[in-house]
Amino acid sequence: MSLRPLTAVAAAAALAVGLGACGERGESLARPSKAYCVAAFRYEEQIQKTPQPSIDEQITMVAKLAELAPPDIAPDAALFLDAMQRVETDPSVKDNPAVRAAVENVNRRTSSGCGFFEQEPNTGF
Repeated sequence: MSLRPLTAVAAAAALAVGLGACGERGESLARPSKAYCVAAFRYEEQIQKTPQPSIDEQITMVAKLAELAPPDIAPDAALFLDAMQRVETDPSVKDNPAVRAAVENVNRRTSSGCGFFEQEPNTGF
């Protein structure tokens, strides 16, 4: 979710699975695919390392999330990816409320949908 060029977006975007609150939106929806949850767990795990992954590595991970995102958050995941791809040339995406909202939606849905609060340590499940 320092993330060098995308600090504001990526800080929120660390898929703050440990910090994300379960929302009503994710509770009534089908669980995301196992592949999506694994990709989300790997992203969360990598983004918390020191040093953090490069922006290119982050883009690769977010692209996987966008590819596998459940239909209800696919537009938000696509906006998150777009912001990550543009941040080095368009720093305004860092403070864009629509980007922040999209990242929060992805975080919330991932946290509640993938069962990150119930997962076994170091497994992603």
